[in-house]
Amino acid sequence: MGASAERRGWQFGASALLGLSAALALGGVLASCGEDPLGPPRQGAGAGSSSGEGGGIALDDAGGPPPPDADGLCGNQLHQVITNAPNLYFVLDASGSMSTRVSGNATRYDRVHDAAVGLVRNLGPLINVGAAVFPKDVTSTDGCHSGGEVFTVTPGDAYVEGQGDGTTTRAFRATTNVDPLGGTPTAATLEELTSKLAGLPGTTIVLLATDGGPNCNPIAMCAPEECIPFVEGQCDEACCAPGGPAGPTGCVDRADTVAAVAAIAALGIDVYVIGIPGSELFGDVLDEMALAGGAPQFVSPYYYKVDDLDTLDGVLSTIASVVISCEFDLADPPPEQDKTNVYLDKELVPYSVTNGWYWKAPAIVELRGEACQRVKGGEVRQVQIVSGCPTEATN
Repeated sequence: MGASAERRGWQFGASALLGLSAALALGGVLASCGEDPLGPPRQGAGAGSSSGEGGGIALDDAGGPPPPDADGLCGNQLHQVITNAPNLYFVLDASGSMSTRVSGNATRYDRVHDAAVGLVRNLGPLINVGAAVFPKDVTSTDGCHSGGEVFTVTPGDAYVEGQGDGTTTRAFRATTNVDPLGGTPTAATLEELTSKLAGLPGTTIVLLATDGGPNCNPIAMCAPEECIPFVEGQCDEACCAPGGPAGPTGCVDRADTVAAVAAIAALGIDVYVIGIPGSELFGDVLDEMALAGGAPQFVSPYYYKVDDLDTLDGVLSTIASVVISCEFDLADPPPEQDKTNVYLDKELVPYSVTNGWYWKAPAIVELRGEACQRVKGGEVRQVQIVSGCPTEATN
C-alpha cells in the first residue's frame, strides 16, 4: 500500500480532534483527576489557575499541571502521540447522468457529495484528503473534457468544541460542489492524475465513485452491446457507429480505463471502485476495474455495488477503515505502564487485549475490538491517553 506513511505528531487533550480526536495539548499537560478513589491526591490550584469548574483548562503560573478539572479523568500526564494519516483521494463522476434526481430535490451527485463530505468531517485528522472530478471544465463543444484535481491533498480538521466544520471540510465541500454535465472520461482523468498520485507521501487509496460505464474515447470502436446509449435504450444499433448520434465516444472505454486503473495500482495505490445506482448495466466493466485496482471484494460483484444511496456513508467508512490505524506511538511513554488509562470521549476504556486497549510495545498503545471500530468508523471525537492513576482493566 505505497510508501511508509508520513508520521505526524499529535498531542491528545485540550482541543479535541474530530473522528479520532487526539487533541493538541496546550503545555503538554491536562487537568484531570476527579474524585476517583484510586487516583493520586488532588492538587491545590496554583496562583492564576482555574478552579476547573465549567470545564476550563488553564496552566498555573509556574507552567505546571493545571488544577483538577470536572471531567473525571484521572491523572495529570497527557501523552503526545505520533500517528499515521493516510491519503484518501476521491475521484468523483460528475457526468450528466449524475444529475438524475433520486430523492426530493437531491441528485445522484448530491448524495455522493454529501457522503464524501461527511466522511471527511467524521475522520478529521485521521486522514489527509484530496479530490478530483470528471469531466471538468466542460463546454458546449467538449462534453468529454478530461477531469482533474479540484482539491489538493490536505490534512483533515482538528475538532474544536463548539465549532462547526473546519477549514479543510469547508474547502473540500466547496471545491467538489459541481454541476454534473458531460460524459464519463474515466481513463483520461486517471491518466492525468497518475503522476500526481505517485508523488504523494505515505499511504494513499483512491475512492472512485461512478454511476455508469466509462466512455469519451474518440477512437473507440464497438459493437452495439458495448455502446452505452444503446445499452441504456436511448438509440438503435447504429448509435455508436462512425457518424452515429453517439459516435465512438459513446462506446464503453473498457480497455483504456482498466489499464489506467492498473497503472495507479502498480504504484502501490489501491483503487476502490464504487458503483452507485445507474451503474448496474456496466457491472462487468466495474468488476474489471476493481480487480485491476488491487482492492476488490472477495466475491462478485468485485466492485462496491451500492443499490441504496442511504448506505453509501457506511460503504465509504468501511473502505476508509482499512487504512486507518488504531495504534498510537507515544513520544513520551510513561515510566510506569500500570498507571495509564485511555478515554474515548471522556469514557474510560478498560485495559483488554481483546476489547479495549493494551500496550503493544513499551511506547505503543493499541485500541482493540469495539474501541478500535468506533475510532475507525469516525464515531469518536476525542481520545485521551493519560497517566497518573492505576490502570483500570476488564474484570
